[in-house]
Amino acid sequence: MAILTFNPRSALIAFGFAAGLALAIPVAAFAQSSMTSTYGDIAVTITGNGSMGSTQTGQGIEARLNDHLVIIRDTEIEVDGQIIAINSASSVVVDGTDGFSVLVDGTRVAGESELDRLMADAAAGDAYAQNNLAVRYNRGEGVEQDSVRAMQLYRQAAEQGLDVAQSNLAFGYWDGRGVENDDAAAMHWAGLAAAQGDVIAMRLVGMGHYFGRGHDQDRAEAARIWAEAANLGDATAAFNMGVIVRDGDGVLADRDLAILWFERAVELEHPDAAANLEALLSSN
Repeated sequence: MAILTFNPRSALIAFGFAAGLALAIPVAAFAQSSMTSTYGDIAVTITGNGSMGSTQTGQGIEARLNDHLVIIRDTEIEVDGQIIAINSASSVVVDGTDGFSVLVDGTRVAGESELDRLMADAAAGDAYAQNNLAVRYNRGEGVEQDSVRAMQLYRQAAEQGLDVAQSNLAFGYWDGRGVENDDAAAMHWAGLAAAQGDVIAMRLVGMGHYFGRGHDQDRAEAARIWAEAANLGDATAAFNMGVIVRDGDGVLADRDLAILWFERAVELEHPDAAANLEALLSSN
């Protein structure tokens, strides 16, 4: 988080690239389920989310995990129609916790990881996969950290119109991470994302107007944009509104209105809002 300290009492805050970036279509975390069944000398374990089960049939031992079907026989295992020769097995694990894979006696014989699938989908041109893979490269999650590669992927997704990728690309240009700093490019991409309602991008557009980076300096316009973002649920924009309204920075100073903005930031769980609200309430 980059703190822009221009005021001795508190500071406007703009999340920098690492905190500003976001995954496309974030997936909620669900508790993993697991079940193990024994068929003679073979233990079959299925782990993951969703529909799962196993049974003995005339085809062999069938294990299902959502749309995947694994059939275990004496010298082969069939995974979604693909036949794989194996030695006699004592343990088979159908694992859906990270992509999908099948392990026989601890050795992976089929499937792909979530990262493998993400890379394949990104290479095929899927904008959501490109953005999410870029986040991994930026953070070094499962891949070697590479900000340059991250920005290339963000641009591919952004050029397809994906708002979160446009926002992430904008923060890269703003911070000069993976590319040279380019305020005009940052405001271009942030503006496109903001027009689609991306509040993190709106926050950055406000920063551009506030500091005169990529836009003419216009703190009243920054306030207008932050107010809109705050009303859409952005905690940092609400906090920034509290600061500038309290200080009369580009807008009329209004203690009561500043209190309301800080209260909004508290409601949205901004980490610094409560202390600033308490200080304002205790002041004359």
